[in-house]
Amino acid sequence: MTRDSSDLPDLWPVAEALAETARRETLAHFRGANLLTESKRDDFDPVTVADRNAEAAMRALLQELRPDDGIIGEEHGTKQGHSGLTWVLDPIDGTRGYISGTPTWGVLISVADAQGPFLGIIDQPYIGERFSGGVG
Repeated sequence: MTRDSSDLPDLWPVAEALAETARRETLAHFRGANLLTESKRDDFDPVTVADRNAEAAMRALLQELRPDDGIIGEEHGTKQGHSGLTWVLDPIDGTRGYISGTPTWGVLISVADAQGPFLGIIDQPYIGERFSGGVG
């Protein structure tokens, strides 16, 4: 699939649904007393159960709504697609802030094709702000 702004009306609701899904998962653990944290690498690149659960929920939703699209995820890697579209997911950008309980983290979602990203959302679940942008 090549970029076509007529596709945007179909993609925006999916992106919004992904943001809502991640919002539920991340807020369920935010400032929780039992938040488990691990390091993905030796230089303390933290990951939490909230990161993993949010991305897993987002992937499940994409499998339901857009099964032919690819996915690149921060926590669960890459799934090849056949549509020419790829969703890029970072369930918690700012995991260190998330772990420390500050509201300086967000959910990042974008859609890209062979030409690059053309739709994106930054969602800040705790403070209730969402920013979106795209072509057209």
